[in-house]
Amino acid sequence: MGAKRNVFTIAPGAPFLATFVDALLDGRIVPALSRETPPLEMARATIYVPTQRAGRALAAEFARAIGKGAGFLPRILPLGGLEEQETATVFSGFSGDFDEAARPQIEELERRLLLAQLVTKWSESVGKAILCADGRGGLQLHESESFSVASSPAGAYALAAELGALIDEFIIEGVAPEKIAGAIDDSAFDKYWAITTTFLGIVVEAWPQMLEEMGRADAAARRKLLIEAQILRLSERTDNAPVVAIGSTGAQPTTAKLLSAIAALDTGAVVLPGLDQEMGPVAWAHVGDSEDEPALTHPQTVLKRLLGVMRLERDDVRELAALAPAQAERRRLVSQAMTPAGATAAWRDFRALEGAGFVAALAGVTLLEAPDEQMEALALALFLREALETPGRTAALVTPDRNLGRRVAAELRRFQIEIDDSGGASLASTPVGVLARLTAAVGANGLDARAIAALLHDPLVRFGRSAQEIAALAPLVEIGVLRATPPGSNGYASNVARARAAAAEPHAYPAARRITDAEWNAIETLLVDMERAFAPLLALSGKHELKRFARAHRAAFEEIAKGAEENADEGALALFDLLDRLSRAEAPEGFNAPGYAALFDRIAFETTLRGPRRAHPRLKILGPLEARLMDADLMLLAGLDEGVWPPQAETGAFLNRSMRAQLGLPPPERRIGQSAHDFVMALGAKDVVLSRAAKRDGSPTVASRFLTRIEALAGVEAMGACRSRGARMLAIAAALDQPAPDELVSLQRPAPAPPVDMRPKRLSVTRIETLRRDPYAIYAERILDLKPLAPLGAEIGAREMGTAIHAALEAFVRRHPEGPLPPQAHEDLISIAKDLLKEFLADPAFESFTWPRVRAGLEHALAFERAQREKGGVIHMEKSGEWVVTLADGALFSLTARADRIEVDAQGEASVFDYKTGDPPSKPQVLAGWSPQLTLEAAMIEAGAFPEIGARPVTGAAYVGLKNGGKTQQLSWKEISFSDVVAKHSGELVRMLSQYRDPATPYPSRPYVAFVRHEGDYDHLARVKEWARGGGDDA
Repeated sequence: MGAKRNVFTIAPGAPFLATFVDALLDGRIVPALSRETPPLEMARATIYVPTQRAGRALAAEFARAIGKGAGFLPRILPLGGLEEQETATVFSGFSGDFDEAARPQIEELERRLLLAQLVTKWSESVGKAILCADGRGGLQLHESESFSVASSPAGAYALAAELGALIDEFIIEGVAPEKIAGAIDDSAFDKYWAITTTFLGIVVEAWPQMLEEMGRADAAARRKLLIEAQILRLSERTDNAPVVAIGSTGAQPTTAKLLSAIAALDTGAVVLPGLDQEMGPVAWAHVGDSEDEPALTHPQTVLKRLLGVMRLERDDVRELAALAPAQAERRRLVSQAMTPAGATAAWRDFRALEGAGFVAALAGVTLLEAPDEQMEALALALFLREALETPGRTAALVTPDRNLGRRVAAELRRFQIEIDDSGGASLASTPVGVLARLTAAVGANGLDARAIAALLHDPLVRFGRSAQEIAALAPLVEIGVLRATPPGSNGYASNVARARAAAAEPHAYPAARRITDAEWNAIETLLVDMERAFAPLLALSGKHELKRFARAHRAAFEEIAKGAEENADEGALALFDLLDRLSRAEAPEGFNAPGYAALFDRIAFETTLRGPRRAHPRLKILGPLEARLMDADLMLLAGLDEGVWPPQAETGAFLNRSMRAQLGLPPPERRIGQSAHDFVMALGAKDVVLSRAAKRDGSPTVASRFLTRIEALAGVEAMGACRSRGARMLAIAAALDQPAPDELVSLQRPAPAPPVDMRPKRLSVTRIETLRRDPYAIYAERILDLKPLAPLGAEIGAREMGTAIHAALEAFVRRHPEGPLPPQAHEDLISIAKDLLKEFLADPAFESFTWPRVRAGLEHALAFERAQREKGGVIHMEKSGEWVVTLADGALFSLTARADRIEVDAQGEASVFDYKTGDPPSKPQVLAGWSPQLTLEAAMIEAGAFPEIGARPVTGAAYVGLKNGGKTQQLSWKEISFSDVVAKHSGELVRMLSQYRDPATPYPSRPYVAFVRHEGDYDHLARVKEWARGGGDDA
């Protein structure tokens, strides 16, 4: 039997804070405190809670229970588990002597950056990639390959987070720095571990010295020192002011000692969360009886060790709450389900005795098994939405997965419901954070077309203008400049004059032609202002100090957002505070722009802000620790998959499991035991939803061991009822975005039939092919007069390269129009091609990988040229022709063409050729009429459509392929002559064009899907993916 102490517990399922307050005011916890206690005496009492949020909730609970117009409350202080970051300060109300004893704590960002310096220096000292290690710190390095660990400041910052967490763990567990080097025996491990342990030995010696020189302390060390000082104060105090600690499990050694000291006071008390007093003595003996995983992962392990520190037996702890029968049944079921592996033999007897009550015990439990995290979030949002239908009903979503919490919050917004997320939102996700990240990205990647378009569509971008002015100019800048001209070496502002001239040309995009002179002037001024704003940031080429990037970043951001409405926008103050701290911080040297952008992006995501100010008062999103003391009518426990809840047991980047044991650090499985305790506490609520997803991030998941244990014990019938309740909401979630059966519309392939007088009367031979394959594209282009937009940046691509190659071949033939080619012909052709492709050749990747293939194609074209020259004849390059044909109704239709190459031999017969930088059509496709370009050009020659050539017979045609080394494909068939194919295609052309003179003939989208080789410019307008997926017509 342990010493007599005031230690209590509140069972899962009882409202923790309400139960505690009622018991305290009834005088059952500390006799000196009750409803009869004078206000000044009540104010002398101190109550420790785990988190600041719990402290606020406790104050509200006191106000409810006291029910007076005014009164004094006990002093409520956040104890804060040493591993949690929710508590910014501990014991903030203590007198100054303790503050003097503990140096001010170092700010976390500054700490990470300083640790990153140590990591960077270590990485630089290694230098090259490690080939092997001898176990004594000796390294054999690669001659040229660099060491990839922490090779950039951003990478060092990321690794510094792991290093900082390990230093905190050393502090919390009392591992002295001098112990690191001597305590770890790494000889039994891979020799590479010696590299890590050597580095750690240096860090743990250098880091305290750096802090001492700065007059600072680690936050964990400061908290530990303050708690130790309070323990000393409690042991030496002379007053009898009540001290109570509630809700803590004493997971950390120093916290456990404080709880023990409080419990030993005459006017002290400790209230534990969810001590299991249902578990039998055999099972209790197995809890925490060893350092293996089953013993450590039990939800009662930490509490049992705390009782050991207090020198108490489980029976010494008094229960404060009385549960309803159904909740008491569930408590017994869950307790048995969580029994240590060594005691599960009792399950059979327990099921025989209690099995009849399992369905009733789980009557308030719903099991939601969603197919993926998106459906899980939607179903959870519906449960929360449903809870609001009952007046006064509260609900709380509890999950360790912050992404899942954000998904649920997003789904609730579809119902115009804002929910308070205790974890807050990241700075990166706020409008201010998005613009700041975009600004940093521009500094890294340059002010290209995509960046300019993104900036102009950001709601905070102003450049000293109104929102309406930016909104009006954004599409004009995009269409007139960004999609019309390639980026210039001096920026897009210098391109405005060229874009303005291009907009006046006949083939310019229609919207660009409509831009007025005043609008062009406004576009140029805006782009000048934009480039001026980014100039200081873009000027930081090469490597510089972090503070220079931060200051330039802030200056650019302020110029960009100048003129935006000043309000209390979430994130604005946090952003400027962050940039100010970065501009003052000591950080690793050698930041470049991409490194700074990566670092800022990471820090922005790690910087959290509180939830929305106007959140719904009856809904909350809580972390498992916070939910320990909070209660709600409906608790939703989400993310119950292995690796989420419970979390993955990870040893960290610097030490393996055995090394941690040698240093006296707890195994990583201890976190699983703590998460199990949080799960059990939340599962005690009257109404609970347990949710998981079969897949997360596209990968299959494994159900949480907590769920698996409960299901194994409860059986199919009880869990089947839970599943059916979850399936109900899943069905609603699945149907939510689906139209009702009577609202379903089968989308058909569009087939517009415009009036005949609106239909085109002139097409090129290449557009005839489009008319055969995709008539809707001709309808959109020639009847609706819609032109596809050029891509952002108007970057030169395959089309421009093909045009340049055609121009090179034309220029070569014009230089050598007839007769045999000269000896320098190869050099001439390559020189002409290089000159026309100089913009492409400025790209090293094109020169190294694409140019050799282009050169091989040109060499094939040259070989073809030599062979043709041997036949004699006259060569005509790039000739235009027009053929007017009479249709069935007497209407005239003009067919145009620009032939790449026409040759006329000595007999006066012609041949037609087409150079192909892409894939030429197959001969069966040409024969079937799907690719009639050359056969129709031949028909035009026979009809005299090319004035310089005259009417003459055409005896052959070929595609001169320039791709993959080049190949010439002659159009000839065994079963039919070329002239017969030409005649056949001519007749089919007239018949097809005559059909389109009928008002009833439509222009369907992709009537022959198999013969459309690529995505068309107008497929989105025709909604091809929608009707094709639904099987519209005979798609």
